[in-house]
Amino acid sequence: MKMKKWVALACALCLSVGLAGCGGGTSVYVQSVEVLAGLGGIAPGDRFAGMVVSENVTEIQKDGEKTIKELKVKEGDDVKQGQELFSYDTEELQLTLDKQRLELDQLVASIENYKNQIATLERERQTVGGNQKLQYTIQIQSTQVDLKEAELKVKTKEAEVKKSEELLANATVVSPIDGRVQAISEDGQTDNNGKPLPYITIQQVGSYRIKGVLGELQRGGITQGDRLKILSRTDDTKSWTGTVTLVDYESPIQNNNNSGVIIMGGGSSDEMSASSKYPFYVELDSTDGLILGQHVYLEILTEEGETAGLSISSTFICYEEDGTAYVWAEKGGKLQKREVVLGEYNPMNDTQEITEGLSMEDYIAFPDPELCTEGAPTTREAPKVQEEETQEPQDAMVEGEVA
Repeated sequence: MKMKKWVALACALCLSVGLAGCGGGTSVYVQSVEVLAGLGGIAPGDRFAGMVVSENVTEIQKDGEKTIKELKVKEGDDVKQGQELFSYDTEELQLTLDKQRLELDQLVASIENYKNQIATLERERQTVGGNQKLQYTIQIQSTQVDLKEAELKVKTKEAEVKKSEELLANATVVSPIDGRVQAISEDGQTDNNGKPLPYITIQQVGSYRIKGVLGELQRGGITQGDRLKILSRTDDTKSWTGTVTLVDYESPIQNNNNSGVIIMGGGSSDEMSASSKYPFYVELDSTDGLILGQHVYLEILTEEGETAGLSISSTFICYEEDGTAYVWAEKGGKLQKREVVLGEYNPMNDTQEITEGLSMEDYIAFPDPELCTEGAPTTREAPKVQEEETQEPQDAMVEGEVA
């Protein structure tokens, strides 16, 4: 896990300085809380790119036995209920229906023919006797079997004709809802699980929610139940609030360069990562003024005047015997044991929220009970990790050997 790598590095850096004694005059390396909180997930003030989407999505599949004649909409179009979306090629359907109707007529005619044959044979049987009567009986039974087979074929053909008539009647497909065409898949595209995508996907108007995306480094930084603030990208005076209802780790989004947390004053915090991104959804308290497809920003919501909690690796947290939590923090160039108030623990990436006692402007040291002491001098300059020089041993010269 990426978290473990940088924690291990912090340990190595502290130990490399502390070999001479953390409290014995050697400066203790302290690190920026803002940097540590950023590595651990999401820092207060971070913004996410989001978009207004529909909570209700209608997927329209096309009939694999039909040929599309005309597509009458494109992605991004607003459609009304009953509006034509696309039509099938009816020429082939009409030819199939005509052929089936002709075959049905022939079968119906054969049934009448069999019935007439049976009636004639029964009349003739009454005029003969002996062996001839038996022969007529056998011929009548054989014709009755042919009649039953023809009647079964008629029922099957009638079902085929009905299906073809329905296909022809539904040659034009209309939208079942008012909404916006989100996607059209004309080339047999599939999703991440290999399943065919619907031919047309329509987002319904009126049932809005916000879709955001978490990068791999922010995994676990937003959870179900979190309160978020939604801000307009074009009007600073407009904002909305909502609650996270789903973080979908089961449906990662690959190679989405327009998603992820946006660090204000910098770039995307995961712009250098090619790892997966995960969608999350926010249920809005109000949708007034929002439109489908609108791009917005999302922030973790804090009450007015409240200091947002920050999360760092739990390995930086120490505990007294009475359970009081503290960190080794810098104050005036000296190391200080500082009591902190803890919030939620996130087992997903082993981070601990701190609600009081620490801010983004602070610097803290990786704790080591044997090295770090109250009042030890501190340094913000990362120590250099020296690589041990190795030298290939030289073979001893054999006595008498010419050098």
